[in-house]
Amino acid sequence: MKHHVGRLGAIVGIGLLTMPVLVAAGASDKPMTGDRVLRETQEAVTATKNYTIHQKDAFQRKVQAELDEMQVRITQLRGQVTHASEEARTDIQKAIVELERKKSLAHKKAEDIHSATASSWEQVKSKTSAAVDDLRDSLNRTISRLP
Repeated sequence: MKHHVGRLGAIVGIGLLTMPVLVAAGASDKPMTGDRVLRETQEAVTATKNYTIHQKDAFQRKVQAELDEMQVRITQLRGQVTHASEEARTDIQKAIVELERKKSLAHKKAEDIHSATASSWEQVKSKTSAAVDDLRDSLNRTISRLP
């Protein structure tokens, strides 16, 4: 008797586990056709493109805001050159030239965001972030060395 109850429990358990799969498989009252697969694939591709465009736009706005902020700081640094000693002035002016070069590189990388494809997006994002990080680090180091 215990043996039969155990089998019955196992059968009921298996049935309960497979029921959601059967229900989900039968949930679609439309047969899976080639046209439907193609349409759903196109919808997925469109959704992916839209998501990538949204990511690119948000990232570009963030990068541009950072570059604008750093430009303000570089401009302030230029204003401090006149108040520095002759030796410090030379060092600051050299640092500003290097900061401008790095800012130009970061700006070019930010422009590459527009032309980034879905497949090149991560690489463009990584290179842009690296250029902006390098500029930020150089600017902070320069400012920290000011008298």
